[in-house]
Amino acid sequence: MTELSNKQIELVDRVIFDDTIQENSGQTDDNSLKEKTGGTFEYDQDVTATTTDDDGMPASSHPMEAKILRKMDMFLIPLMGLLYFLSNLDKSNIGNAAVAGMREDLKLVGNQYNTCVTVFFATYVLFDPIGTNLLKIMGPPTMMSCCLLAFGVISLCTAWVKNYRHLIAVRLLLGAFEGMIYPSINMYLSMCYRREQYAKRFAYVFAAACLSSSFGGLIGYACSKINGSLAAWQYIYIVEGAISIGFVPLYYFGLSKNLEDSWYFNGEEKEYIIQRFKTMSTSNPNEKFEWFQAWLAIKDIKTWVSAVALFGIDLTTFGLTVFLPIIIESMGFTSVRVNLMTVPVYFLTAIVFFICARWSDHIRLRSPFIIGACVTTSIGISIVLGSQVHGVRYFGVYILCMGIYVNAAVNCLWLSGNNGNYFKRATALGINLFFGSGSGLVSGQIFLASDKPRYTKGLSISLAFQILSIIMTFVQFLLYRRENKKKEAIIERCHELNEPIPFDPRLSDLNPEFRYMY
Repeated sequence: MTELSNKQIELVDRVIFDDTIQENSGQTDDNSLKEKTGGTFEYDQDVTATTTDDDGMPASSHPMEAKILRKMDMFLIPLMGLLYFLSNLDKSNIGNAAVAGMREDLKLVGNQYNTCVTVFFATYVLFDPIGTNLLKIMGPPTMMSCCLLAFGVISLCTAWVKNYRHLIAVRLLLGAFEGMIYPSINMYLSMCYRREQYAKRFAYVFAAACLSSSFGGLIGYACSKINGSLAAWQYIYIVEGAISIGFVPLYYFGLSKNLEDSWYFNGEEKEYIIQRFKTMSTSNPNEKFEWFQAWLAIKDIKTWVSAVALFGIDLTTFGLTVFLPIIIESMGFTSVRVNLMTVPVYFLTAIVFFICARWSDHIRLRSPFIIGACVTTSIGISIVLGSQVHGVRYFGVYILCMGIYVNAAVNCLWLSGNNGNYFKRATALGINLFFGSGSGLVSGQIFLASDKPRYTKGLSISLAFQILSIIMTFVQFLLYRRENKKKEAIIERCHELNEPIPFDPRLSDLNPEFRYMY
């Protein structure tokens, strides 16, 4: 393929994003497209998603595809799910510890507990974008096992904090290492699976977040029954930290830096995987970092629209994850029963998310599930806000929690799948998660102790931002649909002129034949 100059790349970029190109290409003369692109592009089928078995290249219908998918689903997905499970377990245990007596033992007064929740996201936000790029540099085994060991040790040591300042310090450290887990899992799955395959797989992984909250409630309940020399909240941190540390060898020895080197593939399957990368529109093992790709993500308005939507979504998600035990406690339940009452809520959330993710992959749509989840969450928040009856408010908690993981996860999957180059995708996802995690800085300050038991301020703000997320998601849908129509116009014009369709690997998803998912 002929290498492109910067000028030619700029011209193709202008072709794709030029608002003057109409859907029917009626205003384009016969030579304009060739002139804009310089007439130097060649179409390489090997690197497009349209390759079929007839071309001798792997495709989603290839018999070997099912075999390697089964093996990845059997070995890779459980590891990623367990890692996310452990990450969320150690991240959200402060809520269970709070109702188990930590606030009283550490003499937290006023908004000090809220501040401890908030500072976690200060480092979490900073390390979200770092994690997306470190994965490629360090490799999954090293990065994931190091992060797991670090946040396991930090969680374990939290059991012996003595005061407010100590808790602030460990929460800052925890946020740094936890912040790299979610983006690295997201990026790793986007490298291993085709984009129409990984929402369903990510459902298994993200369901682990729901189950970890349920499991955290069970641990909190069990620890409250221990009659030892330590307080119940201390045992929560000790047990959960020790569990994380115990799984470190599984990641260091169980993962490989390159997917094709994984121990569970035979020689034929490894060769297939190498060839398969050439037909995946979102993965190329030979990609090297270049600022050009980062700039493509930064200047793309869709990146920022998605980020604002995720901010509104995660404001509720982070707030409810940490403050749900306290909100349920305010409904009149005892501190011992509160942790147990969170279990069925998150279990239902996991089931709903799994169903939605499978359907999202099946019908190849993202935006309806994000909007639907935001609407569901909004209804749940409205019930909790509007009712005076504890039973009705608890029912509202079930409704709002059904959507809080669906909209957050599908938002990130949508953005990941619509960015082709690894480092463009890493930059876009980093910006997205920076905004999303940044909402945690706000959520810790809107659910105030002075607002108990109704938490009217926090829930009202969350409701407003859910509505904002619905609007931004619809705007994102319109932007993707507009770009697809422009690409269709370019392809149609090329066919009319009997010209090759412009293609360059540096432009990844900007190439005309790359179709954005809605």
